[in-house]
Amino acid sequence: MAGTTNRVEFSVAERFPFADGHEFGAVGAYERLVGRAHFAVDPHVPAQKGITDIDQAPVDAMGLVRFAGDFSILKPVDPERGNRRIFFDYGNRGNKRILQFFNDAPASNDPRTFEHAGNGFLMRRGYAIVWLAWQGDLLPGNGRMVLDLPTVPAVTGPVRVEYIPDRRGITTYPLSGHASTRSHPAVSLDPREARLTRRRYPDDPRIPLPPESWRFARVERGAGLDNQGAEQAIIPSDTHIHIPAGFEPGWIYELVYTGRDPLVLGLGHAAVRDFVSFLRYSDPDAARLGTIDKAYAWGRSQTGRCIRDFVYRGFNADASGRKVFDGVLPHVAEPGANGSITALRTRLCRVASNTRTISTRPTPSRSPMPKRRTTSPAGATRS
Repeated sequence: MAGTTNRVEFSVAERFPFADGHEFGAVGAYERLVGRAHFAVDPHVPAQKGITDIDQAPVDAMGLVRFAGDFSILKPVDPERGNRRIFFDYGNRGNKRILQFFNDAPASNDPRTFEHAGNGFLMRRGYAIVWLAWQGDLLPGNGRMVLDLPTVPAVTGPVRVEYIPDRRGITTYPLSGHASTRSHPAVSLDPREARLTRRRYPDDPRIPLPPESWRFARVERGAGLDNQGAEQAIIPSDTHIHIPAGFEPGWIYELVYTGRDPLVLGLGHAAVRDFVSFLRYSDPDAARLGTIDKAYAWGRSQTGRCIRDFVYRGFNADASGRKVFDGVLPHVAEPGANGSITALRTRLCRVASNTRTISTRPTPSRSPMPKRRTTSPAGATRS
């Protein structure tokens, strides 16, 4: 898709028979495409309105912001035998889930075999099942779908993270709290320029931990020298927190620090919008799905909240004003849980988290509906 504002190109790295070539009733056999989608958007047009920090993102020689993400498509080998409908799975934290929930299939981020088809429900009905990475703070691993987004250099701001250890012996966490999630690097490695507290329950007073009791560092382990057995080193790190005495289970630890280089997370909405629009409205041969009449989306938990935000903020119309999804199904999408509903529009926030961050720059909603504003414990206003 090439337009005045947004461009999409995708490259297929793998194309192979799905489910060992099994025929799913009148629809026939399915195949799977795996590859990367490459996006370019104009940061100054209405289609990108409300994407936080896009005006500060790096641009190419044409003035476009570029980013790329993983995609995967399960489709009938013969598109004419399908139902001419896209069923888009908002991968939860980068994981493919639609076959597990609709086909009673085993969980897998790399569905290939007949077993991965489960009971074949969606295939017998002829859907083209589409996945695309939309979550820009995930790191590669375990087959997760990864979206590579630009960062905004030289921009800093407050970040708040909570860690809740569930066992003894944990001395180090990524600042994000999760190995699968990108951490916002700390501007300073001096603990005196950050604040670490702990409390037993969410509403309890915060108990400060002295700066000398912890550090920004990680632990590296390996074989020792001079017959000393295993060794470890404590290495300064702007993306880890380390307490030599260990985190104590049953306590909520809260770190507030100054982070840098935020991701332009809101481009996750633009990626889904532009990719599904490309599959719907571009040349059927270029999209490789044949003619598409309808597109639907489903997501559960975190991704259900993301769907609500996608629709609420106006991304269900593409850059040309055409409808993206004809229907959406947010499943068990608790309103506002963990801040996920605002993460894509909040600077230095994290999407793949069961903890919370704060920011100094939420963007205005694209909807005229009023928004409730609250103040975080670290003093920053958020919406």
